[in-house]
Amino acid sequence: MSTEKTQSQIFADEIIPSLFHNSPGQFLQFLHRDGNKFLSFYWKLAGEQCTPELKRDSFGLNYYFREPASRILITMILLPEPIFDGETYFSALIYRPDRRILFVADTTKIFNLEKYSSPDNPSGTRMVEWTRRKVREIIRGGPAPYQEEFYRAVIEQIREN
Repeated sequence: MSTEKTQSQIFADEIIPSLFHNSPGQFLQFLHRDGNKFLSFYWKLAGEQCTPELKRDSFGLNYYFREPASRILITMILLPEPIFDGETYFSALIYRPDRRILFVADTTKIFNLEKYSSPDNPSGTRMVEWTRRKVREIIRGGPAPYQEEFYRAVIEQIREN
């Protein structure tokens, strides 16, 4: 694959982190109001930013919410099945509105489960975090690409932080 980003990568690595980290309350409000239209709009916008051969339809794009504890909301975004390494299976958008550490707000976190093929990586995935500064940090090899396994790995990550 070239160094050019696919529609899926632009959506999961640039658009969603920017929207969510910058304004989580508004992002969630739009998602609650008309989530599929909201996500589809930004999926199409991502498609306008890549070459035609790296575009694809949004089949499989969906979302749901989980609240593992009081005042912790996890929005799980399901993306179209990845084709290339570096594309995302699932994104977990964590919103903890009460979380502040000294003078720093730590209210949002984003974890993605990416397709990553390597001989020493049996699951074929890796977990990455998109920080508030839009920096991609590789956490480790990820779980198998199943929603529940990813969700458990996300819960483990937020317990550690």
